Amino acid sequence: MTEKLEGVKEIDLSCLFRVSGPKRSEVDALIANSLATDGAFVATSLPDSGDLDQKMSKLMRFFDLPSDVKFGCAVQSYQSGNSNTYRGYYPLPEVADWTHKEYYDIGPEPAMGIPNIPGGVSFCEANVWPREGDLPNWRSEMLNQLHELRDLACQLLAAIARGLNLNSKPFVDASAGRNASMRLLSRPVLAKSCKSETPTADENDFLNDLEILPDGRQIVTGRHVDENLISILWQSSAGGLQMEGRDGIWKEAYPRPGTLSVHCGTLLAPLTGDRLTGTPHRVASNGACRTSMGHFLEPDFETNVCAPESGIPVTYAQHLVNLFPERFTESDAA
Repeated sequence: MTEKLEGVKEIDLSCLFRVSGPKRSEVDALIANSLATDGAFVATSLPDSGDLDQKMSKLMRFFDLPSDVKFGCAVQSYQSGNSNTYRGYYPLPEVADWTHKEYYDIGPEPAMGIPNIPGGVSFCEANVWPREGDLPNWRSEMLNQLHELRDLACQLLAAIARGLNLNSKPFVDASAGRNASMRLLSRPVLAKSCKSETPTADENDFLNDLEILPDGRQIVTGRHVDENLISILWQSSAGGLQMEGRDGIWKEAYPRPGTLSVHCGTLLAPLTGDRLTGTPHRVASNGACRTSMGHFLEPDFETNVCAPESGIPVTYAQHLVNLFPERFTESDAA
């Protein structure tokens, strides 16, 4: 029998939300050490953790809506009549491949101010929502979750600074404001499990392109890092989220009720003198339906950050332009 991957360390965060003291200092050190070695940890004993999974399940109701309702929120590349290019709904691809998932993106509301750089509007457009009658209370539930998780992420940044014995001001400055993104994802049953008895050449290519792990699962989201400060993820019982530590060893963030996984974005590297770096992560699947949520803490657009590759200070908006030039056009300039 193939052995399971070792699990990412679980950390009880209950002391993090109390006044300072020895117990909180212990938690600070655990957080910093886990992120420095494994790049991640699983947070337990969160406020209202007993309601967390129910809240997430309610957010996933969007994916149960009729296709025409969902496409009313689709980004322009999928629905040409819509004006939103970034925020909103991304439907399932027509041809099954490793991107076989649908997802929905939101950011702060009201939208962030447009930075004075060409194409900056692409990263701060208004959210797009289904009609209230189609999904009662969903908009407020989404925004509440965005705000609650941003508060948690900022508290975690403060804990990291304390745990590494670093000046907290650069961490506070980097996370000041209200910028963040939140993404819901739904991956239906993996195409392999519903193939015909005589698969086409395209179907065979799809299967062959997916890396197979020793336990038989397939890598359905490849190894990547997040270009932000810190990421907080929730996943359904299907699980599959894996993190690569500094030693190159993969560990799994096993889902348990009421827990969230936390990992480093690339912008933590310059803040910590490379003691923390962007955590490579991926998703493995046995073919089961999987839902997940990602919250990504970001600096405000005019905040200066150091690009991890060059160390040169630029505004966060300019950093995004440098990373993703294909998302920006002169016609989108502020």
